[in-house]
Amino acid sequence: MVKFTSIFVAAVALLAASASAQISTAPIEITADQVLERRDVGPGAIAKRDLLSAAEQKIILDTHNKYRARHGAPPLTWNAQAAQFGNNWIQACQFKHSGGKYGENLAAGYKDFKTGIDAWYNEVSKYNYKRPGFSMATGHFTQVVWKGTKSVGCAKKFCPGSNWTIYICNYDPPGNYQGQYEKNVLPAK
Repeated sequence: MVKFTSIFVAAVALLAASASAQISTAPIEITADQVLERRDVGPGAIAKRDLLSAAEQKIILDTHNKYRARHGAPPLTWNAQAAQFGNNWIQACQFKHSGGKYGENLAAGYKDFKTGIDAWYNEVSKYNYKRPGFSMATGHFTQVVWKGTKSVGCAKKFCPGSNWTIYICNYDPPGNYQGQYEKNVLPAK
């Protein structure tokens, strides 16, 4: 029995040694695209089908920036980290704000991002420039045109239980700060 155990242990050691000789420990460079491609498995996974195409990102930026230009706000750039944050948040299909570090607009029941962003902007008709400040009726609009915001990242998720798609946009730095509306939400030109 001792002889068999010794032979078995020696064989396992030999296999382990040959296996380790074939394993490279050299660092591997991974691009951001490759990281996102592999986030389709495991805990906290981002479903690949929910990530936005370059065309959707362009529509989101173009729509935001068209409205921002009307109000003297600089154009936004795409923020992949904010998009990832939003995508992670909406995976549970709960239509509520995350309370995260970004400014955030949510929409549901729209056919696409453009119509959702249009609806957020259309709150402009209710905004009172003579009494600038936050209102539940205009908070989406003010975040869209907030002059101090520099970037946006968005995501969407179809939720079978409610049969709708949730749209989320996260803004950095966030807007809608009391006392800062006059310099960040300017009248249309």
